[in-house]
Amino acid sequence: MKIIRESEMDFGEFDEKNLFHIEDSKIYKSLGSGIKTVEFVLKYNENSIVFLEAKKTCPNAANRYESKEKQDKFEEYYSSITEKFIASLQIYLATILSRFQDSSEVGDSLNSINAMKEAKLKFILVVKNAEDITWLVGPMAELKARLLQIRKIWDIEVAVLNEGLAREHKLIK
Repeated sequence: MKIIRESEMDFGEFDEKNLFHIEDSKIYKSLGSGIKTVEFVLKYNENSIVFLEAKKTCPNAANRYESKEKQDKFEEYYSSITEKFIASLQIYLATILSRFQDSSEVGDSLNSINAMKEAKLKFILVVKNAEDITWLVGPMAELKARLLQIRKIWDIEVAVLNEGLAREHKLIK
């Protein structure tokens, strides 16, 4: 069983056969700089695979145009998260398609193409300090728009959760 500490939250306890701690993997590190990934990939239940990114905060879309600095930070935040989800999906696929020599860091229940065939793919952003659940609709709409193409191709579900919702979904201990 493994707990992953990220953005002041403890994710897990996860059975390692259901986990690919991608951010901490030799595979990811061997790719060198310039590639960003989510924290981990998790076989969440029998029919879903979660790509999870954790953040302490999230910029407010309502303030995005108040200044050039806020606009730049907003763009940088969402571009980075979008890039992480897409790169993580590609690294995971390349790994289970044996493009890397050693795929032992990918949990057994995730380490085959068959694991993906029937699975619903989910990109989940967990924002620790987002208290108001209704506020999460804005970041979710932003991510859905930015990830539209890959969502259509892979039928990916996108969710943005706060710490409380992540705990309810048993992602946080």
